[in-house]
Amino acid sequence: MMKQILTEETFSSPKWLKIICYFFGLLLVVTGFGLLMQKNLPQDIIFLIPLLLLIAVSMFMHTRLKLIISDMDIRFTGGLRRHQFLWTDITGIDMKLVGKYQTPICILYYGKKSLELHRGFYFKRQFNRILSLLEMKAAPELFSRQYQTIRRHLI
Repeated sequence: MMKQILTEETFSSPKWLKIICYFFGLLLVVTGFGLLMQKNLPQDIIFLIPLLLLIAVSMFMHTRLKLIISDMDIRFTGGLRRHQFLWTDITGIDMKLVGKYQTPICILYYGKKSLELHRGFYFKRQFNRILSLLEMKAAPELFSRQYQTIRRHLI
């Protein structure tokens, strides 16, 4: 029997990281516009301006990412692709290790889409809490063997 999630929980990047992103994002925007206002700017530097602005926009978007887990559904907002689905829509839950440091990524499959939750975005405690909520609410048969193996190593 699946347990009930009593309160809606929100997971996002930590406040200190948001402050750093806002500060450096604003610094990149000011630098980009400062370069744009220069006269007789070399051609090589003109191509840097859109890159600086793109990085700044990415930093601002990163601060808006939120994962909201409630008893009814799961929502991921703030990015280019929004996700919102009911617990009953989940067709599978998998996990894989990626990169040099074997960072775990939890993959939620629903409908014909999937949502990847990267351990690198969340702190270890937050990521473990997310996994606990998934295990508490989703049916045990939805978890892959690979998920269970990696999860045992995380604990």
